[in-house]
Amino acid sequence: MWVAKFKNWHKNCLIRPLCVKYHVTDLVYVLNYWEEEKHFIYTELHALQGTQENIKQFIKEMKAYTETQELIIQGNNILTKNKVIKQEEYKHVFNNKIIYVEPIIQRSDGYEDWKIASWDKEELMNIINISVFENTITYIKKLDVAEIFLPKLAPKLAPKQKEAIQLAVQQGYYSTPRKATIKQLAEQAGIQPQTFHQALTTAENKMIQFLTENKYSQTNQ
Repeated sequence: MWVAKFKNWHKNCLIRPLCVKYHVTDLVYVLNYWEEEKHFIYTELHALQGTQENIKQFIKEMKAYTETQELIIQGNNILTKNKVIKQEEYKHVFNNKIIYVEPIIQRSDGYEDWKIASWDKEELMNIINISVFENTITYIKKLDVAEIFLPKLAPKLAPKQKEAIQLAVQQGYYSTPRKATIKQLAEQAGIQPQTFHQALTTAENKMIQFLTENKYSQTNQ
């Protein structure tokens, strides 16, 4: 099986303007798709990352999209049923020969990160060569089975825990050398250092246990 990883500028993406406008990152899980006469129908799960206020505004605008037929909102996660007019090039995206081994990451800078697989290398190239895609290819290679990672969506983090770990990543707390201290992060978050440290530590513990496939407490701390 072949796998392709690439960075994509999707010229006519519906979600990109909202991600840029509200500084939100959208992890898009393509769940299923089918055809109805002149339309593609598809289901996506959106896991939004950003401040709660920005995510709220993001969702408000998303609700107004005519392409979104139905949506279910739970916290920062949105399940959508979408309907778009068939375009010849998108038959490669809505193709049962393609396996979405990771979510499509719609970044707040407007770019998308894709990682897809197929038994047929040509199927991957058909997506990469779509006319409204501008791609920078990281690699196209034979798949290592370990690269298929399909656990549940994410550990259950309380809003303050999620905001703490996102801020820590954004500000380089986990970089080498470290670019921010707990005190600096707490100041940006507008809370006491010990409160921020507790939220961050709890989030880290849940993430570590999630990634090592151990059970973690479902109780928001």
